Amino acid sequence: MAYRQLGDILVAQGAVGRDDIQAALRAQHEDGGKTRLGGLLIEAGKITPAALAAALAAQFDLPLCSCGKPAEHLMIDENLPFAFLMEHRILLLTGENGQAGSAITDDPSDWSAVEAIRLQFGKELPLQVVSAEQMNEALDKVRGFADNNLNTLMKDAEIVEAGDWSDEEEHLRDLALEVPIVRMVNLIIAQAVERRASDIHVEIGDYRLRIRYRVDGVLYEAEQIDKKHHAAVVSRLKLLARLDIAEHRVPQDGRIKMVIQGHDLDMRVATTPTIYGENVVIRLLNQQQVELSFNSLGMPLREQQGFKQMIENPQGFILVTGPTGSGKTTTLHTALTHLNSEKVKIITIEDPVEIRLPSINQIQMNSKIGMTFANGLRSIVRQDPDIVMVGEIRDSETADVAIQASLTGHMVLSTLHTNDAAGSVARLSEMGVENYLISSALSGVLAQRLCRRICTHCSEPYTVSGTHLVDFPEVTEAEYTLHRGKGCEHCDGTGFYGRMGLYELLVVDDEMRSLIQRTAEAGPIRELARSKGMRLLRESGWDAVMSGASTVEEVRRVTRWG
Repeated sequence: MAYRQLGDILVAQGAVGRDDIQAALRAQHEDGGKTRLGGLLIEAGKITPAALAAALAAQFDLPLCSCGKPAEHLMIDENLPFAFLMEHRILLLTGENGQAGSAITDDPSDWSAVEAIRLQFGKELPLQVVSAEQMNEALDKVRGFADNNLNTLMKDAEIVEAGDWSDEEEHLRDLALEVPIVRMVNLIIAQAVERRASDIHVEIGDYRLRIRYRVDGVLYEAEQIDKKHHAAVVSRLKLLARLDIAEHRVPQDGRIKMVIQGHDLDMRVATTPTIYGENVVIRLLNQQQVELSFNSLGMPLREQQGFKQMIENPQGFILVTGPTGSGKTTTLHTALTHLNSEKVKIITIEDPVEIRLPSINQIQMNSKIGMTFANGLRSIVRQDPDIVMVGEIRDSETADVAIQASLTGHMVLSTLHTNDAAGSVARLSEMGVENYLISSALSGVLAQRLCRRICTHCSEPYTVSGTHLVDFPEVTEAEYTLHRGKGCEHCDGTGFYGRMGLYELLVVDDEMRSLIQRTAEAGPIRELARSKGMRLLRESGWDAVMSGASTVEEVRRVTRWG
């Protein structure tokens, strides 16, 4: 069949007049042939995208696509990079048995793309013509797939192995700025926000780069990426955190501030070298998700009233204890928010400052320049504060300065890493603080854990024998009806959504002070506190189980040392 000009076909099909074709050809000549005839006619409103598709099909003797919405019949082949599909505007449609049945394009003149697909599949696929509108809709769908698939993104990424360059820093920087790498790192962070993750773990292994999210205190694996992309991903994260991207031998710490899905994120980035390469852990703090109130903490009324009474005293030394990730910082910031008013001056020294508190003076610890907790606390006391918060009692020097500050008329709040409330006294004693100073200064200790809440969307009752609950002293019945989450879309199949606090409040009264002066051992202190009504962490957990808020297994997991 003799080749026909597109303009002649459009005129023959009655889509446009000869004068309009001539005007479009003159416009094409004026812009140096940069714009195609069909595009100029559509831009001028002379033809529709569907009319152009029909003319192109006739020009190249190809059929129009038989399905009305090609985007609903797409097939994604991971061996065809996303950049190739976008550049050549060619996609695959699913045929029989889920295999590629045909290809679609709105530019049938691009025979190089057709040849590339033929080589990929070892055969010619029937080519169909679609309109530009249909093609754009299909490409948007493929783009959405690529934006949500880490491995697809990485197919367009350049691979640069260590040692392949003379200027390592320059090449790592170039690698970190590649579009697929930028999109991939953004996607990792966006998915973490979507899943309510508190931490992102980027871990290099023997063969794979593993991405894990910590959600409600538990790690879940999200993706595994080929190890060859490790340098690019880590370099991108280090570049965002303003770290030395060429330094791989020593740990580094930095921060990233981003806006993801409308959320202001403040992220703490920590890198550490391993035998396989650098690992990265990112702690996410979503400022818009932090609600600093005792009701949001889920603290029972009894412990809430006792804790408020403690912190509302004009002076004293109060500790919040528990392992890393047990919510100690949030509890202290909630206490400061409760106490904050124009009549008091509150100063904190933290490492790092994770939650910004309005009208409160917050200081970032920096040991590199001598701003330690102890030195900072000495400086704070000279600023005439009413209330002081020290991020953590890490050593005897900090403990001594904090206790002296509380004895000179200040309210001092801090955290300590101990298993329970009674163990805090023994820990201070081990640091070298004299028993009489502990008994004089300490007002009370709040021990806490965070346990996962059962998802309310998929919570279901079940019956369990009392013999399976013998580790709970409250168990007296032969059977109990408890609750658990069976897993649903809302909780991502975990059966849990969000966390709640378990609390153990030790109040230091005159009788307790007398005991602490004689001994710092946790056992006698715990026994006296229980005789005065203190509930253990495990007992708080049992209440959560019986109320249907959490599960037996979850309470056991978080209170196994309680």
